[in-house]
Amino acid sequence: MVKVGMIGVGTVSQMMHLPILSGLRDMYEITAVSDVSPSQLKHIADTYQAKAYADPYELVKDPNVDAVFICSPDQYHADYALAAVEAGKHVFVEKPVTLCIEDLEKLIAAEKAHPGQACMVGYMRRYSQGFLKCKELLAADDRKIEYMRFRDIILEGDFFMGQTRLPYLCSDIPDEAKVDGSARRKEQLIRALGPDSTEQQRITYVMLTGLGSHTLSAVRELVGLPVEIESVSVQGEHVIIVFRYNDFLAVYEILNDQDVVQFDASIEIYQHDRRMKIKYETPYLRYQPQSFEVIESTKEDTKTTVYGPDYRDPFQDEVKYFYDCIVNGTKPKSDFEDAMADMVLFRDICKKIKE
Repeated sequence: MVKVGMIGVGTVSQMMHLPILSGLRDMYEITAVSDVSPSQLKHIADTYQAKAYADPYELVKDPNVDAVFICSPDQYHADYALAAVEAGKHVFVEKPVTLCIEDLEKLIAAEKAHPGQACMVGYMRRYSQGFLKCKELLAADDRKIEYMRFRDIILEGDFFMGQTRLPYLCSDIPDEAKVDGSARRKEQLIRALGPDSTEQQRITYVMLTGLGSHTLSAVRELVGLPVEIESVSVQGEHVIIVFRYNDFLAVYEILNDQDVVQFDASIEIYQHDRRMKIKYETPYLRYQPQSFEVIESTKEDTKTTVYGPDYRDPFQDEVKYFYDCIVNGTKPKSDFEDAMADMVLFRDICKKIKE
């Protein structure tokens, strides 16, 4: 049984991680929680019968905690993760692992200095069943990829939660905590992009480290990194990027301000006579049926194969994988070092905006 301490018990924790960990009773036990909101902390501690810590640095020292889940705002990830690793804990950090490369370098050094601890970044799309099947099919033959397109054109979670299950909403975050969080975020973005970065660069970088990190990390696992960023077109929260790989082009669209009720997130791979499509659903509604579609054509016939529907939750699949890493000593595929490739790519995309 892995005893878990959760730092940050806001929406993502309440909608995904806490109920999933609680449901995996033979794997995990929630023993400690920490949050900046006193009322939210008390509510979650009472709900899960866990010890409440106002100070997250005290939580990581708790001998009754084996693994620390970090779901705090992004600007605190690096400090909390470093403290947890140095305290001898296994660490799961929600994406993005950090907001700037130099903080991630410190985490990678700590990870290497503690090889017996599992350190994992929450790229849950890389654990979905459709993604794993697509990776398997790509590896099974040498058909050339001729084109890819992937996108995140979404409506955020408030609509879905409003019609299903709302998280516990707090209004007592101390003013000094809000000021500190804002200052940290600004300072880390400056370190990530430079003091002369533009507002548009910062908007795009936040979109990439947040929503975009899921898709770009998944594409990287499937086909590797692009050899060149051909172009970046931006207008507020609308971003279109053209990547060049060794022998094909790929386009990524990310729009994060839509009010149309949809969650259009997918990865499509074109191989002349085969097209594969991974479709992702909103994470704010759990256990939705997911499918992976493959269309193959010859001169005589066209065949469509749909894998699914599959009702497994990618968030649940990733924490099961994390458990295996802890218990069996497996090195997580999405560890701190793995995440560095994404951080460098995000920085280079934003440099291209300024050019």
